[in-house]
Amino acid sequence: MTGRLASELARVFGDPLVPPRAVVRVQVGEGRGLAAGREEADRLVDAGADLVVLDAATRGPGPLVVLALLLDLDPVTAVGTTTDEGWRELVLDVRSTLRTARPFLGDPEGLLAHLDDGALGRVVGLLERLGSRRTAVLVGGGTTAAAAALVASRLAPAATEHWLPGSVPRHPPAAQAWRSLGLTPLLDLGLGAGSVDVAAAVVRVGLEQILEQLGA
Repeated sequence: MTGRLASELARVFGDPLVPPRAVVRVQVGEGRGLAAGREEADRLVDAGADLVVLDAATRGPGPLVVLALLLDLDPVTAVGTTTDEGWRELVLDVRSTLRTARPFLGDPEGLLAHLDDGALGRVVGLLERLGSRRTAVLVGGGTTAAAAALVASRLAPAATEHWLPGSVPRHPPAAQAWRSLGLTPLLDLGLGAGSVDVAAAVVRVGLEQILEQLGA
């Protein structure tokens, strides 16, 4: 086992190591905002979850606006270059929304309310509340998850100690978001959908190896 994997597992799961007993996977495709995400996190922890594997689909400009605003990126960089149809419209949408979002730079909750992206708000609420309740979160490599982490870290800075990004995002600004938080994803394999499940398998094997070594 690499030393970095062992140190990251110790950071999230404690030293001495306390492996998770109840693992819950949450796939966010839509949501009802920040408060709903916090309530969902409370329900998961109260039900006994001690590791949440969290992934989220990316839809709409909201996460891209967050990346542009909080990482000080221009809209083209935040969106990225692509030949996909609708690229120009997306850049214009991000630019327009970014202009109206700038007054909320220091107001994370106000920013989420302004963006009115229920799924993004839900992921922020999950990350913030789970971290605040000292519950480990293995986070997927999508753009929404990275953007949500930026916002959640501003709501609860100490929560980041309980987050473990699973995979380097394909989207460069999303990868930059994790770097800005001082968190290094476990995997850098260029994986897309499902990367968090590969990372979860790595975490499970890593925990088993550490426990075997401790028992030796």
